[in-house]
Amino acid sequence: MQSPPGVEDPISAIFDLSDRVAEMAPLVRRMYRYTSIVLLFWIVIMAVVALATLHGAFWLTILAVVGLIIGGLGFSLLRQTDRFFRLFVARHRSIRLVREADPRVKIPDGRTPVERLGRHLIDSNPTVDAFVRLDPSAVRYKVALPGAKRSVPFDLVIERPGGAIWKTLGMGDHGFAILARVGPEAPTVADLQRLEQDVSEVGHTLDALPVRAILLRTQPIPLPEDVYEYSVGHPAYVRRGGESYRVALEIVTEQPDGTYDFVPHVLGVP
Repeated sequence: MQSPPGVEDPISAIFDLSDRVAEMAPLVRRMYRYTSIVLLFWIVIMAVVALATLHGAFWLTILAVVGLIIGGLGFSLLRQTDRFFRLFVARHRSIRLVREADPRVKIPDGRTPVERLGRHLIDSNPTVDAFVRLDPSAVRYKVALPGAKRSVPFDLVIERPGGAIWKTLGMGDHGFAILARVGPEAPTVADLQRLEQDVSEVGHTLDALPVRAILLRTQPIPLPEDVYEYSVGHPAYVRRGGESYRVALEIVTEQPDGTYDFVPHVLGVP
């Protein structure tokens, strides 16, 4: 359906508005850092004042404690706002990639479905490709990853370790890990839940944050509606450093015509 003459397409207009908001991401990130530094200084100053006046000016101590509480609440709200904006920018980037991507993704050459998937993940993502060129050992096949209580097998793992602070405190550069497993040709919701649980299990022990979990199929058997809905609407989650991180859950199917089918089509991750 075409828009009437002189009337702009509302969908395009909304996306153009989102473009302008996303372009502000660098400025918003700088504002977040500067405001965080100011609030941290405020919290430290109020803590020092509260301790210095603890046995003296009682009302000044009360005011310092109130200022300390307000600073803590402000810092918490600032972190939540930053988390919301980062999520908005990530979703906007994914939507743009989907709009601009070729709807037919050809399966690359490879001896096995897992090897072909690994080549696709590398070739289709500049971030992954750049790192694998520097460290080919980042791509591993048939790996048993240590979990919190057991070893968890995966058929493909691509991992860039996070920084030292991330490994110890769960903060800073978290790197990325892509986990894939060959699943049944007719997966059930239970199979997806098992993959989700396994990703959460190894997420506590990996040196990087899992960002994408893939169930690979080699036969295009139609997915039941409940499986389709679950894969689209139920990402996995990993908790590290007191934070909960979203992990894209995806079913990738090799089609007889030499192309991939994605449910959902995850782009821009990592």
